[in-house]
Amino acid sequence: GVLVYDDSPLVKAVTHGRVLVVDEADKAPTAVTAVLKTLTEDGEMLLSDGRRIVAGHDAFAHRALANNGGGGGVLPVHPRFRMIVLANRPGFPFLGNDFYGAVGD
Repeated sequence: GVLVYDDSPLVKAVTHGRVLVVDEADKAPTAVTAVLKTLTEDGEMLLSDGRRIVAGHDAFAHRALANNGGGGGVLPVHPRFRMIVLANRPGFPFLGNDFYGAVGD
């Protein structure tokens, strides 16, 4: 058999300029929502395989460094990438985490 690794839907959306819809984000662990917040605010995300998602001009600088033997894979954020995050308001009857308190409005 052959073991094949494939990028997650998030990575595919970021690199191909697609829309990523995250539904019921208040049910996700706070660590996950914090990573999504970092991606949207700072335009950066470190992946578990060592690659880094980088937005804007930083992507070109990181890619130039990687091409000169100075680093691993850099995935630039496509300019058309959009993320829509849906979450329930905190409190009864929704028993998720306080998404808005952790991430902000």
